[in-house]
Amino acid sequence: MPHATTPRIPPLALDEMDPEQQKLAKLGADTVIQVLARAPEVMQASGALGAYLLSQGKLHPRIRELAILRVALRCDAPYEWANHAPAALGGGATESEIAALSEPDAVWPPEDDAVLRAVDELCANIFVSDETWADLAATRDHAEIIEVLFLVGYYRMMAGFLNSAGVPVKPGQPALGEPPAPVARPDQAARPASGKTEPDGKWKITFIHPAGSKDLILDLATDGTAVSGSIFDTQMKITVPIVSGTVDGREVAFTALVTDPVQFELSVAATVDGDAFTGSVTISGGGTFPLSGVREVSPSN
Repeated sequence: MPHATTPRIPPLALDEMDPEQQKLAKLGADTVIQVLARAPEVMQASGALGAYLLSQGKLHPRIRELAILRVALRCDAPYEWANHAPAALGGGATESEIAALSEPDAVWPPEDDAVLRAVDELCANIFVSDETWADLAATRDHAEIIEVLFLVGYYRMMAGFLNSAGVPVKPGQPALGEPPAPVARPDQAARPASGKTEPDGKWKITFIHPAGSKDLILDLATDGTAVSGSIFDTQMKITVPIVSGTVDGREVAFTALVTDPVQFELSVAATVDGDAFTGSVTISGGGTFPLSGVREVSPSN
């Protein structure tokens, strides 16, 4: 399918956006937010449905993201693919499953196959066949089936907007049909060792968000088996308190509740090995993503 090869609507500069729009842009998918900011009422209305489908819906993140990627393939939407391929990995899909979306003869479990066939039929005929509907109903209730229909409709709409407006894929993002590239771990070379082994202190952390890498500063404190502290988002310039957490030797786990600009829960499970911090972060409704970083070392160490 054809799509614009150059931007037709210039992104609104961040300093021209209102504070809430700026926060949304820094949360992820900044380019599309900056373009949509040209029509703020449309962005607000469509964003409410998109936020629900991504963070509050009943579908498991794995099949939700595989379905979105299938829409991107059927609509030849490279930006949509580039931003959701990492989310599919985070939701539990494998690289081979992402690649198999482009293969006509790929074999899927029946419950996945029914959803992907529904995507194909809706994109081709705006209708789900009786056979595919029966297969959907065999493993999903009415609410989930309705969600599948709205998910496909929403991302077909977004594909039309993205392709027509010419929203560009950023360098380094996966090309249409390709899985994401492996995540590079932060370089720990040429750093003075702190000599510390406990998780207490500040950590420079990177994790892969569906729209790209995100840098955080963790400030952790332990008291027996409990963990407290905060997470500072260096892009959004907001601090989120840790609401609960535990530590068991080198293993730490904690939860933080983000409330601005949208509400969702972050759960981190990681291992501390000297000055290295590795693990994963789970975003409520959004999947699980790799996370790693290094301890901040003061000049005195």
